[in-house]
Amino acid sequence: MSIGAIIAIVIAIIFVALIVTFFAILPKKVYFSAMFSGVYISAFRLIGMKGRKVNYADIANAYILAKKSKLGIVLYDLEVISVSGGRPMNIVRGINAAQLAKLNMSFDFAKALDISGYDIPLVVESLSKPKIIEIPLVSAITQDNIEVNTKLALTLKVNFKNFLRGVTEDTISTRATEAVVKKIANMESAEMLLAHPEYIDKAVVDADIDSDSKYELSSVDVILLDIAKDRKFEAEKAEIERQRIIAANKLEQRRLTAVAVEQEMKAKTEEMKAKAAAGEADISKALVKAIEEGKIQDMLDYYKLQEVQADIELKKQMLQKYENGEEQ
Repeated sequence: MSIGAIIAIVIAIIFVALIVTFFAILPKKVYFSAMFSGVYISAFRLIGMKGRKVNYADIANAYILAKKSKLGIVLYDLEVISVSGGRPMNIVRGINAAQLAKLNMSFDFAKALDISGYDIPLVVESLSKPKIIEIPLVSAITQDNIEVNTKLALTLKVNFKNFLRGVTEDTISTRATEAVVKKIANMESAEMLLAHPEYIDKAVVDADIDSDSKYELSSVDVILLDIAKDRKFEAEKAEIERQRIIAANKLEQRRLTAVAVEQEMKAKTEEMKAKAAAGEADISKALVKAIEEGKIQDMLDYYKLQEVQADIELKKQMLQKYENGEEQ
């Protein structure tokens, strides 16, 4: 065998060995998937990504989707994102969803969202739909001392420019609450506010509650507006009750005074009765003694005695009338 033939055989063996090695290290599934999708990715590029131990499958799949969606994203940028710890497929899917939703999302904005840990397709879904938040029930007092309850619904749209750094809906809700409380407190009457609920809408809009926010205020809707408590009426009612208690206390005091006077008069009556009975007993004793001693001797003495007895009887009658008058 000639030297030329031997060299040819060696070269053939080396070539076959290289082919076998090439196909052994080539990510065949990813390579042929891109090929059958009509997207060209160099085999050596894939082998190089595999050698650098990056997520070549994610990069290739993201690039295939980007090419099919005509997003204008190059393979190199996706490689850089993957090497930096990003998620190429998350970015491409997000930009593709934004394009379908007719939202202008830039590649740099998508990268920033991915770095911040957002699921970009979900962000796009929230961006394409208005966000509605309800403000908790707000109670405030108008200048005519009437407490008013109100509840609002805010419709918000996402602001691309401030999405990553703007304040959240919690801050917007707080600002709206402050604006409503201030407006109600400045109203001259609750009746005027109930007749013009649009005053609440305008107060919230004028307060610029979406300043430096990740959302833009689209609309304000008053879903509740009513009277919670008429504090003026409550104050009048409390004053009436206070006067009633004072009057009741005075009436009770007069009743107790009358009872005390009645008890005192009864005591005096009993005392007068006792004195009258004692006087009558003394007269009877004196009469008996006078007869025994022979001091009553003629009719004149007898008539004097009768006069004394009549006087006693008159006093008893007066005492009886007095008692009857007390009982009535």
